[in-house]
Amino acid sequence: MMAKAKHGWQKAWEMIVPPMTDFHALLQTQADNIESAGKALQAYLAEGEPALAAPVYELVREGHSLRQRSLTQLHKSFITPIDREDIYTLAMNIDHILDYIKNTVREVEVLQVKPDHWMQDMAKQLGIGMGSLRKGLEMLREDRAGEVPSIVKTHHQERHIEKLYREALAEMFDTGAYRELGADECLDFVISRIKRREVYRHLSNAADRLDHAGEALRDISVKYE
Repeated sequence: MMAKAKHGWQKAWEMIVPPMTDFHALLQTQADNIESAGKALQAYLAEGEPALAAPVYELVREGHSLRQRSLTQLHKSFITPIDREDIYTLAMNIDHILDYIKNTVREVEVLQVKPDHWMQDMAKQLGIGMGSLRKGLEMLREDRAGEVPSIVKTHHQERHIEKLYREALAEMFDTGAYRELGADECLDFVISRIKRREVYRHLSNAADRLDHAGEALRDISVKYE
């Protein structure tokens, strides 16, 4: 009887104050997803095989669903382990990275661009930054917030990608490469370079969003250290 009564009181209490959602786990799942999407992007840009675009798109769709799940739970939750605004900001910043990953693949497909070493190098640096973000969320979840700032290297990766972006543009607009070409060849050459710039830009924007996510996580870690 006592056990049944206790169970009844527990159910009544949970109806008034539902159990706290594990937002650390939800955000961790989002970070796992973007790391997987980043690896799929690297594979696509390394091989240039059209079939390798499908896993990227699938992971992006999955990631958007995970973001929606995080926000739905946030709206339903009475109590959260960290500030609601922080959860929302981090969930959205992680999700925005996916948009640029998708746009990168889409531009390669639509513009019929052959992936080059600049794209591959940028994607590799993105992957490193995503891995550090995932690791940082693990530290936060394990009550090791003090270790997060030294683990999350997204700003370093963003700066590295920005450097690659500038170097790629400098090579692209080196006038020496145009001098030996005829008029038609030169036009094709210029158009191909402009197409490449669009892909570089999406990768650079992905790095910027990754840095925003890393900054949000570092801010959270300082609050809860």
